[in-house]
Amino acid sequence: MKRIKRFIGSLKSTEQYIQQIKTSHNGAALDALYFLQERGILKDGSLRHTNLQRAKLATAKLATGDFVGVDLSHADLSRAYFYNANLSQANLEHAKLVEANLREAKLSYANLSHAEMTLCNLARTDLSSANLENANLTGANLWNTNISGANLSGASLNGANTDGVMCDTSTILPDGTPWSEGIDWTKFTQLAE
Repeated sequence: MKRIKRFIGSLKSTEQYIQQIKTSHNGAALDALYFLQERGILKDGSLRHTNLQRAKLATAKLATGDFVGVDLSHADLSRAYFYNANLSQANLEHAKLVEANLREAKLSYANLSHAEMTLCNLARTDLSSANLENANLTGANLWNTNISGANLSGASLNGANTDGVMCDTSTILPDGTPWSEGIDWTKFTQLAE
């Protein structure tokens, strides 16, 4: 059965698989993603600046992929694995990234406004100059994450781990103020009682 599936899969074009990712339910989208991975498409830059709005890719394995400038706005990426992926300049506005693993990913200049990132692993991630306005980062792991120049205005950081975050004076905090030396992160991360 796997041989038949692989043979049929080899007959479709990259564009057909991209269309399948954009329009199909989660299982069919993951199947299309599998065939693109087999062709090396996820790592060779072919998907840069591709429109994948509203894609249903929950639990997708996208580690080390090259997704510069990709549009994943309103996409379901819950529990997706993006370890060390390049998502610089990507549009993830309103994306669902619940429990997603973005450890060591590159998200500089990415738009993550209004993204649902509850329990997301962002350890050692590059979020420099990213837009995180009104993002839900409740319980997220931001250990040693670079948020220099990032805009976190209105973001929820309840229960988030902010140990070792790297900021600069152009970082905008959840209350709309610029970061300054000695900032007490607990006023943003402490769960309301």
